[in-house]
Amino acid sequence: MDKRSGIAKELAPSVDDPISDVIRRLAGETTHGIYLYRALDEDPTFCSYDELYRRVAGCMERFRAEEVGSGTRVLLPFDTSIEVVAALLALIGLGALTFSVKPLDARSGKDARAYLTMLCQRHRITHAVLRPESDALSPSVRSLDPSNVFARAMTFASARKTDVAFVQFSSGSTSSPKGVPITRGALARHLDILVTFDERTQEDVYVSWLPLYHDMGLVLGLLTSVYARNDLHLSSPFQFIRNPTGWLDLLSQRRATHTATPYFGVSYCLDHFGDKLGDEGLAWNFEALRSFLIGSDPTDVDRTYAFQERLSRYGFKRAALLPAYGMAEAVLVVTATQLLDEPRAHTLPDGRKLISTGRLLPGFEARVTREDGSACDDGELGQIELRGGTMAEGYFEDDTPFYNGDGYFETGDLAYRIKDELIIAGRAGDRIKVNGQTLFSNDFEFAAQAVPFVKPGRVVVFQIEDRIIVLAQLASEASALTTSDVQHEISQAMARRLGVKVPAENIRFIAPGQIEKTTSGKMRRRSIAQSFLAGRIKMAARSALSSAARIVETVGSQSKLVQGGSLEQQSTD
Repeated sequence: MDKRSGIAKELAPSVDDPISDVIRRLAGETTHGIYLYRALDEDPTFCSYDELYRRVAGCMERFRAEEVGSGTRVLLPFDTSIEVVAALLALIGLGALTFSVKPLDARSGKDARAYLTMLCQRHRITHAVLRPESDALSPSVRSLDPSNVFARAMTFASARKTDVAFVQFSSGSTSSPKGVPITRGALARHLDILVTFDERTQEDVYVSWLPLYHDMGLVLGLLTSVYARNDLHLSSPFQFIRNPTGWLDLLSQRRATHTATPYFGVSYCLDHFGDKLGDEGLAWNFEALRSFLIGSDPTDVDRTYAFQERLSRYGFKRAALLPAYGMAEAVLVVTATQLLDEPRAHTLPDGRKLISTGRLLPGFEARVTREDGSACDDGELGQIELRGGTMAEGYFEDDTPFYNGDGYFETGDLAYRIKDELIIAGRAGDRIKVNGQTLFSNDFEFAAQAVPFVKPGRVVVFQIEDRIIVLAQLASEASALTTSDVQHEISQAMARRLGVKVPAENIRFIAPGQIEKTTSGKMRRRSIAQSFLAGRIKMAARSALSSAARIVETVGSQSKLVQGGSLEQQSTD
């Protein structure tokens, strides 16, 4: 039997408690496991799946002694470590209700700690997985230590498919992150869909730097590998930021077959290649790579193809690129480009190119609708609405209606549907309307980033009434240029690409560290725009005299941001 066609059937979980079965199957698997990298240029630490099983069993014993059982609410600050991976699986085995969140570290500020404390209070969390050296979050929250515990015997709590395995959080690109309850049944079904989709076998090799507190890293990187018991080479997002080409080194060295990244990762690598790819002696080999999934924000077609072209001499195939669309509310992936299909770029009537995210995965239903709720024609821009598949029933402990009257979840994402493929245009809140034409913030941002002296990934664009505002961080190469020269170049780049002239005075240069992003690398444009209006954005020295005050004065001090990226007058009541 072909391993690829038989893997999903072989791994099919039992009906009653599917996730506990996944954990049980780790026992005795000593050949495959997780390779953990503290640095991408150092040798990893290997933890076989059998060792992981014993760690999970040990954590279950220790946590049970701390009165953790079915329904216990536990906060899991998910750092990239074997101990915390074991803790998650142990909590699932115990039937606890786990909240997966970004971990605290030396760079975390008071706001991060306050956010976790707020979650504990709001959701009545009684325990938190914390290392011994970590400070307790609150006297009322008991700390659980996952370090250095091993056992062999494992007793699972009684569980059903409808029980919640863990709560993960939405990206928070347009609002505060919302808790999404992931049931055991939905998780098992989604993992089965994913390993079937990417034709995973136990002999495949997955490489991931994605954070485990985010759905792409947790579900697509970690849990599919645990489910299929294939080797996983795992590093932290900090290591990727410090050494992005080290990720590519690892893909080559380990003959990786699968990996995934938000579009940010593609763009970040492209901007850090430098002269390295001119080295004829570079021994990269990407011929084994067949699934390079790209998720998150709309992708820049030209830069995505440029990334692949730069690596093509080392065997990187365009058919390995798999643009996809997904969200925490669906567990993860909703649509994806099929294996062996080259990604398709669709050209809109105005000349802009958008990349297809492929077709729906099994079980999902989608429609694209106009503002009045009627169905869009093929190729017409509208909002994506979803139902079926592994969609959640609602947000955690939130009575706000999740589905509309027709039973669809309104995503807030705008797209074109062309021959059963979804082509993502952007968020509804990021629309920019110019002379009756609908564009998006990312359209302007991609155009601005094409200017060589603009720092990649450090441009944010939004609209205030009829003004398009561009905030950009400049690269060091721009230091010899005048402010007006730089503004002119950015304005011209956007005019060439979009046919829209942005006045120079609306293009501002900001100091480093001013652009907020979500855990998946998405711009938090609404929050940035509010900070700009409030005068909290720090300008670079060259823009010190061009503060936001002039624009704020123009639109009035009583303005506020609303859906659609524009402003409306705020009531003074």
